[in-house]
Formats: sequence, structure tokens, C-alpha cells
Amino acid sequence: MIHRLSHHIARFQRDLSGAVAVEFVLIAPILLTLLFGTVTLGYFIGINHSVNQLAAGAARASVAGLDQTERNSLADSYLSQVGTRYPLLTAEAVTPIVTFSGSDPEGITVNVSYAVDGSLLGIANGFLGLGIETIDGSAYLAY
Repeated sequence: MIHRLSHHIARFQRDLSGAVAVEFVLIAPILLTLLFGTVTLGYFIGINHSVNQLAAGAARASVAGLDQTERNSLADSYLSQVGTRYPLLTAEAVTPIVTFSGSDPEGITVNVSYAVDGSLLGIANGFLGLGIETIDGSAYLAY
């Protein structure tokens, strides 16, 4: 009986038919985590760039206005087209604030805040605990 058991154990140790499956089970979570992290980082960089470009574009669009009211209207019009100009951003998540400085030189400041809740970054916050709630961008332009 002991001889038979040692024979089965020796045969089991030589059998490599399931080694690849075991290696895959051990490595797959690490690879999937790296893939998810890479996609999340790329998405964050894209959103961050889009938010900053939205703020800068709204400030540049306001240059064509002749007075503060017209400049504000042009900036608001540019900001309202967020979904068509920047495909990574959803209009509901964007909160813009346009302010004018009356000092010399007169200028415009456009602050844009993007709420990440409900996006891929919101999901990543749950898994990775990133603590990212909003992505903020700002642009100042002196006239």
C-alpha cells in the first residue's frame, strides 16, 4: 500500500500537464491589474488635457468680443459645445466659471471643473482608492 502511494506521488510530481494553467492563474491577476492601471492612467491624462484645453479654448474664443458682455457670451458659447469639441468629456460633468478682471490689463479667467463620478476614473476610485473627485483646469488671458 505504501509502495503504491509513493508511486502515485512520484507520478504526480512528474506530470506537467496542468502547469500552464496554474501559472496563468497565478499571473493573470497581476497582468489584468497592470492593464487596468495603464488604461486608467491614459484616461486620466486624456481627461486632464481636455479640461485644460476647454478652459484655454473658451478664453481664446472670448478675444473676438468687443466688450465684457460679448466676451462672456462667446466664452459661454464655446463652453456649451463641450460634448462636440472634446469627446472624452460629458457636458453634465463640466462646471465652468468665467470671471473678468477689471484691472489694467483687463483679462478673463476661465476655471473648469470636471466631476469624475460615473466615469472610468470613478470606477478606478472604488478599486484603487485614488481619491480623485474632480479634475480642474484654468486659463487666464489678458486683453
